[in-house]
Amino acid sequence: MKVLIIEDEAINIEIISDLILRYNDKIEIVASLQSKEEVEKWYQTNEQVDVVFSDIELLDGNVFSLLKTNIIKSPIIFTTAYNTFYQDAFDVNGIAYILKPISYNKFYKAMEKFESLQNKEVDWNKIAETIDGLNNNYKERIILKTKTEIKILSTNYTGAILSNSGKCIAIDENGKENEFRYKLSDLIKELNPKEFFKINRGEIVNIKFIEKIEPYFGDRLAISIKNYKQHLITSASATSEFRKWIE
Repeated sequence: MKVLIIEDEAINIEIISDLILRYNDKIEIVASLQSKEEVEKWYQTNEQVDVVFSDIELLDGNVFSLLKTNIIKSPIIFTTAYNTFYQDAFDVNGIAYILKPISYNKFYKAMEKFESLQNKEVDWNKIAETIDGLNNNYKERIILKTKTEIKILSTNYTGAILSNSGKCIAIDENGKENEFRYKLSDLIKELNPKEFFKINRGEIVNIKFIEKIEPYFGDRLAISIKNYKQHLITSASATSEFRKWIE
């Protein structure tokens, strides 16, 4: 079996390589590519492999713009820190979607799925529905602790979540700021990607609470959240995906 790794971080290339060889030390890792440009050049002179492990955000941008050209005809197992690209993954020939950090158990299940699908007629839409169903146990509440009490804030009534000096601030339906302890990078993985989007490194918005979106300099957008006085600004790198997300 021949495998290709598409990943822009050396440590993750090493982790995935170790998992592959742990699963089957007879598997041949033919190449590790770190950008869309490298992938495009590699396929000009090389044949299709049996399966591809691919990250989503690479050194030169989102991998889906390249995959939609049908350059890769092999099954793809996506390995990513983002939980917002499930549908994109199955619009191309994705068969599994593993969120980082990658455990051997997750990896093993993905490889089992790949092997079970070999030589079979694959209904990609059905697979996408199944995977989406397995990943819909999203966070429903945020626990707010103070010295005197514990409050529960439903994510349905959370307009935005901000990160500030290692702490998070949940903006409730009245625009009130509620401080709680959580790592924003972990929290976004637990929220419903159809409702919540991380617009920059430190801010997440709930689509139900977006009142207005205006152009902002530097190819960014200014977002108004219901009852909240401050505008939230998308990062330049997130703006394109945010535009697609709100459609």
